[in-house]
Amino acid sequence: MKTKQLAIAAAVGLAAVFIALLALSALKQPGVPRTETPPQPPQTPVVLLGSGATFPMEQILAWASQVKKLYPWLSVEYGGGGTGKGQSDFLQGVVDFAGSDVPLKTSDWEKARSLYGGVLQIPMILGGVAVVYNIPELPPGYNLRLTGEVLAEILLGKIEYWDDPRIAELNPGVRLPHQRIVFVHRSDSSGTTEVFTTYLSKVSSEWKSKVGAGKAVSWPLDALGRGVGAQGNPGVAQAVKSTPYSLGYVELAYTKGLGVVALRNRAGEFVVPSGESVMKAAETLPSVDPADDLSKLNILIKLLDSEKPGAYPITSPSYLLVKAPSAYTPEKARAMCTFLRYVLTEGQEERNLAEGYAPLPKPLREALRSALERAGLCPPP
Repeated sequence: MKTKQLAIAAAVGLAAVFIALLALSALKQPGVPRTETPPQPPQTPVVLLGSGATFPMEQILAWASQVKKLYPWLSVEYGGGGTGKGQSDFLQGVVDFAGSDVPLKTSDWEKARSLYGGVLQIPMILGGVAVVYNIPELPPGYNLRLTGEVLAEILLGKIEYWDDPRIAELNPGVRLPHQRIVFVHRSDSSGTTEVFTTYLSKVSSEWKSKVGAGKAVSWPLDALGRGVGAQGNPGVAQAVKSTPYSLGYVELAYTKGLGVVALRNRAGEFVVPSGESVMKAAETLPSVDPADDLSKLNILIKLLDSEKPGAYPITSPSYLLVKAPSAYTPEKARAMCTFLRYVLTEGQEERNLAEGYAPLPKPLREALRSALERAGLCPPP
């Protein structure tokens, strides 16, 4: 009897081994999906602190909420303040990561590498800088048409009234009011401003020579008494809403309740900013290594004023500035990997995108995930 029991036990054991071997073999077969093992949660909750650009803020906050549901141990807290503040906070070590609409300039990139043993500048999302206005007389649903050259003339002070012939010519059949144009701009150090003024510098040699591009510039309309400063993209949007006959610039996510300009692209089309028109402009966005000095690649110049049909002229990626893994505690490094993996995978799916943003091209996302592995921040699963 005992011998029979031993034989049965041996047979059961062999069967279990056989089943396990079959399962392992199936995992190795091509075409059989393999699920990525999620990062194991640490014993204590982890909070990642970030600050910076308001351009991607609505999207970062949406991702933070989504990640919290998937990984209850991980909290991502993000405050705006503008690209300049984010870069400063990052270099001073008061945040774990920063949002920036433009890469660090070379001197700051070298400083970050020295401080943290390395730095990653990770494109995270695409957006468009919309030119917005408040003209009560315009019919609902109408998108005022402008060219980059006429927009530059308005902001240089050469066009003072909304019914100027140069604006009227672009909008036949539309009755424009004889009202002075008031310009609302960012008062903080802003990546959105740098994107906007880089575009103006590309389409207008006069703007380039007289004003130039940067996170903060001397706006000609300030000197003429028709310029108003506001804090962040939300502040500019609110100021335009409350100021009749005003004009401003905000990320596409902040255009609700405002008139939005249809801007002429290099293909000669008047294009309204949208997820589709932003993605069209970004089709030529190159794959990058986030460990490189991205300021030398002129990515923004290549995207602005695209020749592609259907492309919106003021399109830009926004970046996450992240330290080398050795600069974080093991728990925070694991948390940062978890957040970034989500951002570059599920976070790029349409259902997880906030209104006003567009996903990165798929080849770029794959290249960025590989770069995170090479950098040691996200080891292969």
